[in-house]
Amino acid sequence: MGNQEPSESGAGLSEQVAEALRERIISGQLPGGSKLNERELSAELQVSRIPLREALPLLEAEGFIHSEVRRGSFVHTFTLRDAVEVFDLRLRLEPFAAQCAALRVAGGASPEDLLASLEYARTGVPGEQASGRNSDLHEEIVRLADHDLLRRLSSLLNGRVRWLFRLTPERDTPGMWEEHAELVHAIAEGRPALAEALASAHVERGRHASLPHLSERLPSEPVPRRGRKTRSPA
Repeated sequence: MGNQEPSESGAGLSEQVAEALRERIISGQLPGGSKLNERELSAELQVSRIPLREALPLLEAEGFIHSEVRRGSFVHTFTLRDAVEVFDLRLRLEPFAAQCAALRVAGGASPEDLLASLEYARTGVPGEQASGRNSDLHEEIVRLADHDLLRRLSSLLNGRVRWLFRLTPERDTPGMWEEHAELVHAIAEGRPALAEALASAHVERGRHASLPHLSERLPSEPVPRRGRKTRSPA
């Protein structure tokens, strides 16, 4: 959908609205802790409140917002703990995805789209757009893996992975592209054990390089909002 706002016509309008809001949260246009004003967002996105309200549970399931009774919906404040958890899950899911993708290639599946994603990641314009190219490459590996449950789990994580990439633009280096190239070529050659090992090493390198930067940019834990009541210990 890019930067286009959703249209009231067409299928999957609530998904389009969720995508538009997700992009605003990832980019910082909707900052952490801010309240979602349904009237303003409906006007800005040029949709009624119905698809907007249908989009909110999708974003809440992904951890981008949370709702409070009689208070409305609020943008989640991403924390260092969130970043650590993203890396934890990536370390479990991405090596498995790479292994499955390589097994499918070994069985005759075409790696053409994956190779095209790698080339696009290499030749695209450096900067903020690189985060999207990098996440697209990882999502293409999941598509090639053709594992339904993996795809569902990954879809819940994809937004946070893209958010993580955008928070660490200094990681978009020739070295990262070389890591991606090694991984993609192992998959394209149908070598599942090598692909799994390279994916695991890639995530671990990313964790080691990113967490020091993220510790300077993110709070360790969510900041309590004013007026929020807490229970007294019994």
